[in-house]
Amino acid sequence: MERVHRDPAEVGALLTGPTRPRQIHRTVVDLVDEAVRRHPDAEAVVHPTGTLTYRDVDRLADAVAADLLAHGARRGDFVALLLDDRVEQLVAMLGTMRSGAAFVPFDRAWPSQRQLRMLDDLAPRAVVGTPPPSTGRPVIGVRTEPDAVAGPVVASRPRPDDPIYAFFTSGSTGLPKCAVNLHRGLVNRFLSMTERFAADGAVVLQNSAHTFDSSIWQLLWPLTRGATVVIPDRTGILDFDATLAQIHRHRVTMTDFVPSIFDLLVERLRSRPQDRHLLSSMRQVFIGGEAAKPPAVQAFRRMFPDMRVTNTYGPTEASIGSVFHAVGDDDRQVIPLGLPLPNTSVLLLDEHGAPTPRGEVGQIHLAGVCLGAGYHGDAARTRQVFVPNRYAGVPGDLLYRTGDFGWVRHDGLLMFTGRRDAQVQIAGVRVDLGEIECTIATLPGLRQVKVLVDETGATATLVCFYSADGEVGEETLREHARAGLPGELVPGRFVRLDSLPLLTNGKVDQQRLRGHLADGPVGTGEPGPAYPAGSVEARIAQIWARVLGFAAYDEDFYCLGGTSLGAARLAVDLERTFGVRLAARDLVRASTVAAQAELVRGGRSLPATTAVPPELARDARLGDLGIAPPRPAEDPGTILLLGATGFVGAQVLAALLAHGDRPVVCLVRAADDQAASRRVAAALAATGGSAAVHRWSALAGDLARPQLGLSGDDWRRLSREVGTIVDAAGRVDTLRDYLDLRDTNVHGLRTLVDLAGTQLRKRLVTLSTTTVRSTPGTPLAESFLALTSAPPVDGYSQSKWVAEQLVRGATAQGVPGAVVRLGEVAAHSRTGHANPRSSVTMILRLCLRLGVRPSTGLRVDWTPVDVVARMVAALADPHRPTPAEGVLNVVAPASVAVADLLARLRVEDRPLPEIRYDEFLDRAADAVGDDEVARCLAVLRPRTAAEAEPLAEVVHDALVGTETPLATRLARGLGLDWGTSRDREIDVMIDRLNRTYHAAVGRPHLSSGTAQ
Repeated sequence: MERVHRDPAEVGALLTGPTRPRQIHRTVVDLVDEAVRRHPDAEAVVHPTGTLTYRDVDRLADAVAADLLAHGARRGDFVALLLDDRVEQLVAMLGTMRSGAAFVPFDRAWPSQRQLRMLDDLAPRAVVGTPPPSTGRPVIGVRTEPDAVAGPVVASRPRPDDPIYAFFTSGSTGLPKCAVNLHRGLVNRFLSMTERFAADGAVVLQNSAHTFDSSIWQLLWPLTRGATVVIPDRTGILDFDATLAQIHRHRVTMTDFVPSIFDLLVERLRSRPQDRHLLSSMRQVFIGGEAAKPPAVQAFRRMFPDMRVTNTYGPTEASIGSVFHAVGDDDRQVIPLGLPLPNTSVLLLDEHGAPTPRGEVGQIHLAGVCLGAGYHGDAARTRQVFVPNRYAGVPGDLLYRTGDFGWVRHDGLLMFTGRRDAQVQIAGVRVDLGEIECTIATLPGLRQVKVLVDETGATATLVCFYSADGEVGEETLREHARAGLPGELVPGRFVRLDSLPLLTNGKVDQQRLRGHLADGPVGTGEPGPAYPAGSVEARIAQIWARVLGFAAYDEDFYCLGGTSLGAARLAVDLERTFGVRLAARDLVRASTVAAQAELVRGGRSLPATTAVPPELARDARLGDLGIAPPRPAEDPGTILLLGATGFVGAQVLAALLAHGDRPVVCLVRAADDQAASRRVAAALAATGGSAAVHRWSALAGDLARPQLGLSGDDWRRLSREVGTIVDAAGRVDTLRDYLDLRDTNVHGLRTLVDLAGTQLRKRLVTLSTTTVRSTPGTPLAESFLALTSAPPVDGYSQSKWVAEQLVRGATAQGVPGAVVRLGEVAAHSRTGHANPRSSVTMILRLCLRLGVRPSTGLRVDWTPVDVVARMVAALADPHRPTPAEGVLNVVAPASVAVADLLARLRVEDRPLPEIRYDEFLDRAADAVGDDEVARCLAVLRPRTAAEAEPLAEVVHDALVGTETPLATRLARGLGLDWGTSRDREIDVMIDRLNRTYHAAVGRPHLSSGTAQ
């Protein structure tokens, strides 16, 4: 093709992404198939009722492909997807691709006649799901039980230049356009994302409606690389509470927001700082679909300095998105669109087709592998926007005219100015106002119709101005619009005028028409009800006026143009004004001022933001560790173990020796190294392991002292030789306050962090407790708690809360860290050897001593110490990655009834009689004289009238609210007994306890926290 000699790059009108050699023979099907082969048992999909592995998804997709092939599907065909279930939608997408055909998502909420018209235009080979009657096309369903699916199918595999999907977009003639995209474009987009965001995309939340093209990357990109996609429940209501809960529950690392929704999320997090920890797992958020607002984006970045925000730009006709920009501190006035992705170019042209010099506005054109195939069945429209490429230095034969205008800034970044046609963006949805006008104008009796966007309120609203004959009213017009348009294209307000103002050329005078926007709907300009000044109703009416852009009183919010986005805005403003927790769904049910006033009066007050005590906040800050390279993988170094003489630490030492070949140095409090060695040998012998010095040595030191109480030479030697630090030490005492425990549990860990960052970055594994959460039973994910999260109340747990913050700071500076949170560490699964210092063991022994047991309905989690030790030892392996979010909650998914434990106790082969708790406490008081009993009485409080379970202060089930997917994955990967019945292990432990309870033991130490 002949090219124009003038080079656009010379005048700064051309931006070209990096050239990346892609495997052009590959398709998205190939990428997904490779992920299935590499990760068959990995979690591919999390959905409201369960999960699917890659193997499950593979078999389900094969079943759809087999059904489509049976109906004659082949390469180049289209398949319409009319499904409500998002999991079925994903499976149908994959199955359609495997058949060689391309999928086209429909929304079953669209009007039936619109669906039928679009199906006629598309002429699909088949329909998956539930179409409206009289489609005349084969219809198949989606099977959801992987076990019931037959084997793989044989199909004509798609090629890179074949269509992969199509989306209907708004069209000016009243009929939507069907934009077709190709495998090669999506492969380039996905591989570009993998190149740039692979580390952030472990778990992706599908956060867009399935009829928007952004849902494509959210659903399919994770499945090309062995990651997980989370598909939430869809209620049709913008619900930030539900979205944040999904992100927190499933440890989502990446998702996407439209800026108008993102802005509301930021405001909500400003007013509810206590909810910010729900985003602690997030690493990357994308925004796109409309212009981003710098104040909201920068406020979000200040709240979450470790999270990256990327602005994205690209039309549906060009493989979702083609231009990205990582938002930085300099983007305070305006946020650029950015730079093209690899193998993609941006060209700016004026109205004559000439390249625009840098700094001047031109229409944005796209070139490269991102371009789609145009509009299905509409060659004329395709030729209008996919134009010949006549420009030197611009790759490809075609350009896509986006209709958007922009300019290139001095630093080479693409900037956005807007559009000059009737297309607008409403909450990220591209809307052609001409399509709305054409559809509404078919109602008999209408004379004139003009649709504008009202941006005077807090959210943009479509407003339809019309003139009509006779009795054509708003309700009639609204119902007519709903019968022909998708919900997002139905105007929120209808304003009737005697006639629409015109310009001299006969077109509608939009400027004069906009003068009617502030009037509001008919009747709303009246004074309305006389709400008392300062009353709840009056203040709500003021909020409505800000959101809607005009005063309103007794009308229904949604009849006045309110939307789901507007309701979310109302919820944020009402919460800020009245201090009550409200959700958008509450305002759907209460849609008048009066109803919302009642909701406010009866609403739940928001909890006050909990301030972190100053001493904890100070201690949680970690200074700069300086620059140090990571330790080479080929030289893992020695292991420094602290706490080797404790119950858990000794088992960890045994596991390190049994499952590795690295030398272990045990730091122990002792007079000298020989005494330290004797203490370690005794502890190791108690585990059943060999006490012979083999691959381990002991070093006298003290965790609570500077540089671990070591000489300068020993400290420097450890700095050189140690590759992994395992901290199983610390003081476990819930009867002490924070300041009593700080030297060992906080300052000691800070010393270990310093050691981990000195000379070479060292792996740091430290034990913590599930009691770091402020309240037992509240959600506890496998991630660091936010610095703004409420700390626990007891001193021991507070010390661990601070310690975790120090590890969090260390990981941010390149230290490969892992926190292992423990609940009740139970007896060894084979020997029955229990921790004599644990609260459960202490209570069991007290029952044996008293010859009675208290009644209780409590349960306690049960994770054998050898299971804990094996998992800690595995994390010490430098070849094993640390947890994605730095934390493992090692709490086995099996708890036991405390009453069952007590019922197995025997005296003279008879079970202990059960008595009331008050009587049990009296008997324990009578037995004082033994330190063990005294320690029990220190925490066994008298029952109050409000307490049903006084033992809850001593024993609790750490499994409640604790999320353990990463720990579960590690345990199963190690072949450990995880999640099975503990009856045999309990019998072994109780039998040993029954036989030895009367033997003399040391002076045990009671803990109601984690036993380490």
